[in-house]
Amino acid sequence: MKKAVFYITSLLLLLLIMRFPVLFSYITLAYMLIISIIAFTYKANKSEHTPGCSVIIPVFNESRHIYETVQSVMASDYKNFEVIIVDDGSTDDSRDWIEKAKSEYQNIKTFYCEKNGGKKHALVKGIELAQNEIIVTIDSDSTIAPDAMANIVRPFINPQVGGVAGNINVKNIDEGIIPKLMDIIFVFSYEFLRSAQSQCGSVLCTPGALSAYRKSAVVPLVEEWLNKTFLGKKTAIGEDRELTCMLLKNKWDVVYQETANAYTNMPVTYINLCKMLLRWVRGDIRENILMFKYVVNNVSIRSIKSIGLTFHYIIFNIGVLSPVVMLPFIVLYLIFNFVTSIFLLKYVLVMIVLWSILPMIIYIRKKSLKYSIHSLTYSVFSLVFLLWIPLFAILTLNNNKWLTRNK
Repeated sequence: MKKAVFYITSLLLLLLIMRFPVLFSYITLAYMLIISIIAFTYKANKSEHTPGCSVIIPVFNESRHIYETVQSVMASDYKNFEVIIVDDGSTDDSRDWIEKAKSEYQNIKTFYCEKNGGKKHALVKGIELAQNEIIVTIDSDSTIAPDAMANIVRPFINPQVGGVAGNINVKNIDEGIIPKLMDIIFVFSYEFLRSAQSQCGSVLCTPGALSAYRKSAVVPLVEEWLNKTFLGKKTAIGEDRELTCMLLKNKWDVVYQETANAYTNMPVTYINLCKMLLRWVRGDIRENILMFKYVVNNVSIRSIKSIGLTFHYIIFNIGVLSPVVMLPFIVLYLIFNFVTSIFLLKYVLVMIVLWSILPMIIYIRKKSLKYSIHSLTYSVFSLVFLLWIPLFAILTLNNNKWLTRNK
């Protein structure tokens, strides 16, 4: 124990002496360059593959949104599918909107849970009812592009692919500054990070808004998924990240399909944004911890997939945990280097610029110039108002509350 304290203390002092902000800036630059090179080689799958698929839409107190989701699915230019709506014990008028959709469209199955059991349970029920090998999951507050279904099933032409992540965009982008900021981050997360992860079949999270799975890959995992625990308590958040990691651990490839576009609503207030991010970060940290043993035990220089998964796992952890490290180090740096702390500002500025330019370029290339300036806005906003979230998430890691819903 004394040795551990000594080594940790020595490391902290060393980093302070080496001017942590400078070191972190160089690490950030190297990371951005490597990921950029990998992401640049990504290309969406364009194969001709038209398997039958089952669209599962879990619902909990979404009211009219579920009807809008079904409308977008039915407007799809892909016709080889069935729709399964699982209502997870809604207490509002969601059932009325589900029945309205069922009366207007054919090929819709419905299941009403007697009580709220959580999104994971609703998804599993949908999987049980699914008649097709390819399962597409869509959140009940999301809509999809007409060609999204046709595009998200294409990668399954490769029998090694067990999961596909769709491309998520902000639906309510004109409802304030926060949705605009989140759209910038979504473009960065999908067009940049997931594109790079996809190159070695190791996308680390298939989003709830739009993803697809091979049923034969998922069914053997259902019991473990339903009964998954963390610190002795059953998990009720981060179900998409859980399933993705389980697929990876079972040697399935998980890829990203850029052309499968979905649109989802984002919070418009700071409080609701923090609640959503807390839920996401808690889920990410939990799965990073649970996946550590697998990554370490399966590192192999003979396997590109293994090298890729290890690299992206490390980068993902750095991205999630760097604010936890940054916050105390910035405070310590200011305390121990108070006289020269004014020079810290230039390195903070370098970090802000580094984390702003690339997302800005990607956003301009993929979308438009109109909102691209908000890349810089988000960097400042996250540094000032969101830096506390990872640290608080760690301190409350076993909190399973959904936070943004009455669950």
